[in-house]
Amino acid sequence: MTQEAQATMATTLPAPRLTADIYETPGGDAYVIELPVPGLRADEIIIEVDSYMVTVSTEPRSSEPDPDRKYIQREQSTRPLSRIFEFPSELDTDNLRTTMENGILKIRIPKAAAGRRKVVRVGQSA
Repeated sequence: MTQEAQATMATTLPAPRLTADIYETPGGDAYVIELPVPGLRADEIIIEVDSYMVTVSTEPRSSEPDPDRKYIQREQSTRPLSRIFEFPSELDTDNLRTTMENGILKIRIPKAAAGRRKVVRVGQSA
């Protein structure tokens, strides 16, 4: 492969970023963020949360490329990444829960009690 072809391949790749699926739980009492984090260990992930935002950052241990390998393409990011997720409802920052299974980080964060929808029928107790 010529150097020109290699340069073209390198420029067509999108910048590395954390991708995610975000959804509300049934009943709408919490949000769930699912992020693929292949190859990362739990201690390489930092989660910060405030009233309306969750920030997920990665700090992978640097892994130098194997000098015996002649890479044709290298897409696995070994640099730190960060992503901010904003929410329309206030978050319960004290009850965030995380799990990591099969390379997927799942963050479940309840909505704050004050921000939850409530339906009250006249004549019935709240």
